[in-house]
Amino acid sequence: MKNFNFILIALAILTFTVSCKKDVPPVTPPSYDLTKLNAIKASTAPTVDGVVDGIWANAPILTVAIGETGNPPNDPSKINNCAGCHAYNSAITVKLRAVYTATDIYILSEWSDPTASFTRNGSWSFASGSWAKPNTVQSEDRISFYWPMGATTGDPYNTKGCMAKCHMYWPQESDPHPHANGDAIVDDAWLSAGRADLWHSKAARAGAVTSATGSGLTVDPASHEVTAGTFSMVGYVDDTYVGPWSGTNGEDGGRYGDAGTAAASHNRIADKSRPKWMEKNPTDFADAMFITKAEIDGGECVGDATTGVSDADAALYWPKYAALNAIVCERIHVVPTGSRADLTFGATWSNGTWKAEIGRKLNTGHDDDINYTDFLKEYLFNVAQFDNSRHGYEHRVSPNYYMKFIQ
Repeated sequence: MKNFNFILIALAILTFTVSCKKDVPPVTPPSYDLTKLNAIKASTAPTVDGVVDGIWANAPILTVAIGETGNPPNDPSKINNCAGCHAYNSAITVKLRAVYTATDIYILSEWSDPTASFTRNGSWSFASGSWAKPNTVQSEDRISFYWPMGATTGDPYNTKGCMAKCHMYWPQESDPHPHANGDAIVDDAWLSAGRADLWHSKAARAGAVTSATGSGLTVDPASHEVTAGTFSMVGYVDDTYVGPWSGTNGEDGGRYGDAGTAAASHNRIADKSRPKWMEKNPTDFADAMFITKAEIDGGECVGDATTGVSDADAALYWPKYAALNAIVCERIHVVPTGSRADLTFGATWSNGTWKAEIGRKLNTGHDDDINYTDFLKEYLFNVAQFDNSRHGYEHRVSPNYYMKFIQ
């Protein structure tokens, strides 16, 4: 009888439990607008290292169309020809994802690139027995984000987005430009009012302040580009802003550094005839391609901030660079300070694909940054991708997109 009563009680509990479960509404997945960058809430932050961990799995992908700028001054057919840029039909697209925590926001970018490029056009070689800059048509791989901070107006490109920051070739003899000295690609903001936050990641400047590593690398000995293997770097994104041009910043029209100090300084002496520093015993290609202030202070480099690397020292240590298919870098990496240090960066290039993570505070507290304090607001942005583009004017830019916070 006791067993029978126990069975009845168990059946009653089971019936009650089942009936209660029927009253629980099913969990509805979030509704995403895939024409926008949906930032989803995460309980823990991703590690900003270019390795895509599981936190990103639930973040929807925004596929960003980008168009070719292609206006080099040595090709008259492309001078100020905006058709390719505005078509946004490049063979390359950028895939974006975003997550945020209670305090920070993170953006993951992925795009294809057959080579990983770190050789700026001012990089140094001693291969011929004297200092030279043989890679004059190179720059570096980059990605940048342009965030208008409220209303912006610009002339002639009043689009409220990235076209307000247009690079145009300006032949000085036909129509002198107030911001240029001679024929120039005018790096002009075209903003007459307003301000935009500009995040500019640069593989050869700031990207490897913390670390640079490579595995299974194949390196082109002439261009010093990585063509196979995996290359990883951790550092910072250069945090700048765009505003109306003033006579104090010359051809860098309307682009200004945030308060604080930048993560890169020139590796050249005052007369630009030789580098200040080179490494004495670089351990591998990744080590050779970047010089940090920590390496200089630690005695790993030879040279002098005033007189530079002597010919005797260059002859002694250059063969170690040559053996690694490396070149002496154009910039020195240093930890940035102040508002210029807001954006952390981690990126990995692996066999033809870049994956880059950017992290920062939702609200940095700095007035030269866009701050994400209203989760009901959608934030306008544009993306630009650079493939080893000389001086930055040959790159790909996006139309306007919006980022929205999913709560």
